[in-house]
Amino acid sequence: MSEPLSPPRDPADAKAWFYLDHRLDIETWAALRQEGRQLLDRCLVALSLEMEDLAEELGAEPDAAELESGSWPRVGLRHRSWQHQGLADVSVVIQWERARLLTASRNEWPFVGILIAETVQDQERRSDIAAALGPVRSALKGDMTYHWPFWRYVTPPATAQSLDPAGLARQAVEAFRQLWDIAAAVLDQLHSADVTRPER
Repeated sequence: MSEPLSPPRDPADAKAWFYLDHRLDIETWAALRQEGRQLLDRCLVALSLEMEDLAEELGAEPDAAELESGSWPRVGLRHRSWQHQGLADVSVVIQWERARLLTASRNEWPFVGILIAETVQDQERRSDIAAALGPVRSALKGDMTYHWPFWRYVTPPATAQSLDPAGLARQAVEAFRQLWDIAAAVLDQLHSADVTRPER
């Protein structure tokens, strides 16, 4: 007698069977991710208007890039004094990777951070900023990479059953303000000291 074509379902394979039983529905829903990503992106891009209001309130200047197109849009602020060798090279920003939003991988979510311009080649400058922001990283549980002396993701609450894109954008602004309120004073002090330091 031949073996049956469909072996009995093993409980250990429950997740696989769930996918196979509902594959068409699951793939149809997953295909909507792109539309959700575009809506979230629009809500984040709209923060540029809020940043203009914040710039006036905080006596800062806006720093925005790639809002209409591009892979890494950002909105943020900086003080005019945050310069090195005549160039404004550091900002507090909200940034996101457009193509990866809502994808269960790296950069699924927007993040707040302190960005040092890619054009900065002065390693001592980078080290000074990173060292000054050490207490900020500790206080706000942030990470550090080469261009980012501080950054952390803005994620929806773990208990959330759905995602409100406007709500996540508001959350990003709250995280931005929290970072700005601590980091701006540190960067002001660093640049005040830098003004009195001889040219390197």
